[in-house]
Amino acid sequence: MKSFKHLYIITIVLFANLAVIESCLAQITKTDYFMESSFLRNNLNPALRPNQGYLVVPIIPNIGANIQTNNLNLDALTFNGPQNGRVTFMHQSINADDFLSNLGNDNYINIDANIKLLGLGFFKNDSYWNIDLGIRTHLDANIPKSFFALFKKGFDQNQQTKYDLSDLSSTGYSFVELGVSNSRIFLDNTLTLGARAKLLGGLADYNLHAKSLNIDAGPEYWSAKSEVELKGSAPGVIPTYDEKGNLDGFDFGNFNISGYGLGLDLGAVFDTKKIFPEIGGLKLSLALNDIGFISWSRNNSINLRSPKTEVIIVPSDYTIYKDNGTSLSEVLEDTFDDLKEAVNLKGEGENARTSMLRMNMNIGAEYEIMEDKISLGALYSARFGNYYTTSELTISANAHFTSWLYTSLSYSFIHSKFDTFGLALHLAPSKGINLFLASDYTIPHVSSEFIPTTSKALNLQFGISIPLGDKKK
Repeated sequence: MKSFKHLYIITIVLFANLAVIESCLAQITKTDYFMESSFLRNNLNPALRPNQGYLVVPIIPNIGANIQTNNLNLDALTFNGPQNGRVTFMHQSINADDFLSNLGNDNYINIDANIKLLGLGFFKNDSYWNIDLGIRTHLDANIPKSFFALFKKGFDQNQQTKYDLSDLSSTGYSFVELGVSNSRIFLDNTLTLGARAKLLGGLADYNLHAKSLNIDAGPEYWSAKSEVELKGSAPGVIPTYDEKGNLDGFDFGNFNISGYGLGLDLGAVFDTKKIFPEIGGLKLSLALNDIGFISWSRNNSINLRSPKTEVIIVPSDYTIYKDNGTSLSEVLEDTFDDLKEAVNLKGEGENARTSMLRMNMNIGAEYEIMEDKISLGALYSARFGNYYTTSELTISANAHFTSWLYTSLSYSFIHSKFDTFGLALHLAPSKGINLFLASDYTIPHVSSEFIPTTSKALNLQFGISIPLGDKKK
């Protein structure tokens, strides 16, 4: 992350190369929420307990990654060119209005990745205890349509045109998380309450937001007025500047924990069977996760703002991308090079700062059709972000026909668009090794290079654990 433009580019390039998701390092999927064998569902709701204790060791950690967007998939940013090759939206053969019609006024993308390094779950009387250690990372960005219109049309018009890029924003954080959770049963086995307390060690954090960014673009030059703020934290971070006084990148000190914080997850599961026997096997659940904050130390934080001045910009030459350009990452890198000239961030001194976690909510309902064998579930999840809230509704059919195989088939309404379904498999013998594999968005459409193109969401979760103790009913 040598210059601030990469705060944006990392999110776009990661999405443009969705195949990297398999190499990222998490409770990510929702398909396993109603699988009684899954210890990972405890991260979605601390009141949900597996039917057996478990152990995860660093040699075989649990890994996962998730990426979602409303519009910024490869099918919207690249097109079939005149010679059957894939070209970017900047290519001269691509009509500007056709390209821009694929986008909304605001276009978001978010990425989550984490790794569970160590985990231990065990039962003690009516209580279930869980201890885990992991690393979590989150990135999100919001890019207005006017940003793409500027770089697509900016040179192809005969008169100056104004573009409002306000609300261009990106944020992200990475931290180490040590959590301890406990769930207990109340009211004659009808109510389960759970909570997880988390100690957080901040690794890095940033928040880049354009309160106002207006560019007057024409065939020869651009002029820009901006009010942009960048707050960030990382070990010994110091901004660096080029000979023109423009922000050129950052230098970092020796590794350290740049901030400390606390987090809390709360959950409940209510079984209606005894109170309302006429309903049958209906269970309702609710959870609020990631209620918390991280306080970042002064020596590891920066606060940069752009002065309220007008800047004249002479943008880069985009001829190569119009003639034969096929590299989306190179196009975006050059466009952000030019945008950097319009956002000349200056330091305002070191300041300690506090950032909030991105809280999320899960509301579930499960109906048991065949006792201990088949159930149907519906899960509504929402994530509350700095700039927008994303939500998803997932329905699932869950089956358990043998003592060692658990399956779940799901469909997520918001991002699947009837193109893909979710699947979770859990090989869970009572002794030996348990294997877990899940995705909420399987079998995506791919290009000839096996890169997903039309998918607006993709995730993958993989885990290996060692079972502990006897299975609970």
